[in-house]
Amino acid sequence: MNRRSLLAVALAAVGLGAIVAGSYQELLHVAPAYEGTIETGWGGPRNHQERLLTRVGVLGLLGAVVASRWRYAALASVATGAVVLFYPVRAVLHYALDPGLYTEVTTYSGDTVEYVLGAEPFLLAAGGLLLVAAGVIGWRTHAAGTDAAAGTRDPSFRA
Repeated sequence: MNRRSLLAVALAAVGLGAIVAGSYQELLHVAPAYEGTIETGWGGPRNHQERLLTRVGVLGLLGAVVASRWRYAALASVATGAVVLFYPVRAVLHYALDPGLYTEVTTYSGDTVEYVLGAEPFLLAAGGLLLVAAGVIGWRTHAAGTDAAAGTRDPSFRA
């Protein structure tokens, strides 16, 4: 494995770590100046979408590892990164339009609260971007005219 392949695998591993850490965080919080909690409809710490995103991140890491030998496997990292990026964008847009983020909202009990973003969307977006970057680097490793097995330049290749 050459250095660019190792860089792609390292980026994908850090991206997977960000996805796992983000899936254990909360999407929304009640602002510190207000009292209240946000209860999810799932009743558990992680929902099925967060578990699915973790599995998709594992596929992105495997794509980066396989891309060291086979160029088209890098597309798996790019595709899984795009899927992971879609989730926080969709979730933030949903909550930004429905109750309103960073604006005071009256709850059913009559209390006034303000919803702010938690760490989850930022960590998931970072993980998705790292997976996409790993896929691009894995793809370009083969496009640069290098031999992935030996890590040397092809003598017939002209830059």
